[in-house]
Amino acid sequence: MFHFWLKKDDVISRSYDLKSKDFVSFPDQNYAEKEAPEFRWSIALAKDILAVFSSIFIAAIGYGIMSVMIAFKMEEYVKNEILISLSSGTQIISGIILSRFLPTLGRKLGLTNSIYFGTTLSALTGFLMYFYAGYFVWLATIFIFGAASFLCGVVRQTITIDLAPKHIRATIISISGMLFSIGNSLGPVFLKITNSSDLLNSHLSACAFLLVSMIPLYRIKRIEMTVKEDKKIGLWRYIKNSPKIMFAGFCVNYSLSSCTAFIVIYGIKSGMKPTEASLLLSTLLFGAIFSIPIGYLTDLINCRFLMIVSGIFALTCSQVIYYNEDPNNLHLLIFLMFGSLIGIKLPAFVLINEKYKPTQRLAVNSAFGKISLLGNIFGIFCTGAIMKSFGPQALWASIAISIFLFLVFCNFNYLFKAIKKELILKDFYLLNKNKKYEEPL
Repeated sequence: MFHFWLKKDDVISRSYDLKSKDFVSFPDQNYAEKEAPEFRWSIALAKDILAVFSSIFIAAIGYGIMSVMIAFKMEEYVKNEILISLSSGTQIISGIILSRFLPTLGRKLGLTNSIYFGTTLSALTGFLMYFYAGYFVWLATIFIFGAASFLCGVVRQTITIDLAPKHIRATIISISGMLFSIGNSLGPVFLKITNSSDLLNSHLSACAFLLVSMIPLYRIKRIEMTVKEDKKIGLWRYIKNSPKIMFAGFCVNYSLSSCTAFIVIYGIKSGMKPTEASLLLSTLLFGAIFSIPIGYLTDLINCRFLMIVSGIFALTCSQVIYYNEDPNNLHLLIFLMFGSLIGIKLPAFVLINEKYKPTQRLAVNSAFGKISLLGNIFGIFCTGAIMKSFGPQALWASIAISIFLFLVFCNFNYLFKAIKKELILKDFYLLNKNKKYEEPL
């Protein structure tokens, strides 16, 4: 894994050792062919990981505050639901567009500098959102905010994966995901504790959290983050090489965006009071606590097997909720369903980063993020249309359909491989035995 030579004048670089099929670090690229020493924890590496965790958590609080401020601004100035949906869609589309240029941007700026740039841009546009100068100006501002947020999110994930020891990589990723979810949920809590009714102060608080999140990253500034693709691979090539992984990201984001956008509406239309309905969203987000045990299981169990089992459990939960008539069981079922969705996406995210070279991580994470964001857009618009036609219960039917299609695709893929005589024994390993990087096909 990573070994840091901390002499004063050393510059640490990273290279992919084709002989050992591992990612090693040497002070000089000429030594890249040497065999990597056995991994050992160091205080420096632990501090680096904690620095990234701190940055993720602090930034998440800022984004959580901004999500509330954006909702307030839309409620104040835009009453049309279609225009509000267009605003949300614009924020998502900006990430999809940026993903095309993200590897080039990361290569030119470097990973940490990319975060500094994206965070500064997020803080600036977050502050400008306080001044509503018309809907089209708002769309332009939120487009830039969404692109900057996507940039920071993908690059932070890439740095986290780079720093994570291989044997506990999934656990480290799960902790970072849980910290982001908790930080996001603490944004509204911060506003309530501070009793901030002044929108300007709230916007300034969000910007302050975003800017402060850059400070911990100065610790890892000494590390030269190499972002170099050995060969450029287009989005469709990634989909062809890793169809189940990409479809997993799409289906999970489809389900999560449907829930976050419509679960409160579902509660209200099902007869709940607004305060009770809002607790459904809190229950959903609290399911992030499953990240840690699922991350631990991902390090032990075959990731593809875990994805399928989690998909079956998520499908079961969505169907039980659809037919559920006891409101006392609703919170538990939603909580379990969110955990099972994490059980699909987290192993998929680990797999996509193990399947390709470390030098391609930023590109492949960008591609995975693009497909996941497409799931967000389809989830918002498709589920909204289905609910309008068939009522609030259709929320769970829409989610069940997406998960069912994922499970069908997974099994069809195995059947197709069996017909082509490409099915191998390791596809059925229960334990996670294959931890080496593979050259993309």
